[in-house]
Amino acid sequence: MRSALLLPALLLAGLVMPVPAVRAQDWGQEPPVVMMCQMVDESGTGWVPEFIMLTRQTAGPRQGRIEVFDPILQRLVGQPIEARITADDRTSRSYGWALAGVRNASGQRTDRLDYRLTVQKADGSARVTATALGYDNVMTGTGVCGSPGGG
Repeated sequence: MRSALLLPALLLAGLVMPVPAVRAQDWGQEPPVVMMCQMVDESGTGWVPEFIMLTRQTAGPRQGRIEVFDPILQRLVGQPIEARITADDRTSRSYGWALAGVRNASGQRTDRLDYRLTVQKADGSARVTATALGYDNVMTGTGVCGSPGGG
């Protein structure tokens, strides 16, 4: 599967920082479930991230919390933000998150930019959309998602 090449490529790109060999179990907690997506921005606008990482906490006070991080969030917010499952059936699962008060390179502003990521359960193929409040166009990207180590 293409996701096997994703983590080494992301490490080279500097998007995922290597961490010391300290396991989450050493701190008495379970590690989060991680899913990484490699996307192609079909819109050409720069608002569709080429890499998306979702984590779901499996234990502790934040158990069940889903967070998303991508290069756009890294630049604008500097940290992951909460995402929610917006749809889930036997063939696919969709996640949603939003950014408030963003401005593009040409100075256009929107009060809210809504993202939706839909992942097919059978093969990990994915589609992401970004919709700016007050604008008609929908920016799209397609790609593949998977978990490090194939899990």
